[in-house]
Amino acid sequence: MTNTSMDDAGRCLLSVAWNIRTGGPRADPRADAVRERLRTVCRGLGHAACRFAAGNGGGDPVPLLRLADRAYEIDTLLLLVGTSLIPDPGRDWRWWGEIERLVAEVDGMVGEASAVLGGVCVPV
Repeated sequence: MTNTSMDDAGRCLLSVAWNIRTGGPRADPRADAVRERLRTVCRGLGHAACRFAAGNGGGDPVPLLRLADRAYEIDTLLLLVGTSLIPDPGRDWRWWGEIERLVAEVDGMVGEASAVLGGVCVPV
């Protein structure tokens, strides 16, 4: 019997990795670097969670789902920064502050998700 909750969490992370936007109307290397990091982390942990579910029972999918939710939230904020109709440096600065705060939390979330999967090492 497979652990569908962990498999579902893994597939959720894979879906988030797949759907993180690439590029945009305004090229921004900083945003692209954040997105690439999120894609890498979500893809790596997503595959690890699916393998874990296929070979193990149990496990708490919540840390993986929290990470998926955070990656989606960051990607959405990056979209807002890159597509505003009227450029507003003050607003963009505030959004980047929030993006950086959320990205800083990702390392801890990756650690929690890795611990659930038995210490899987994923590049951050």
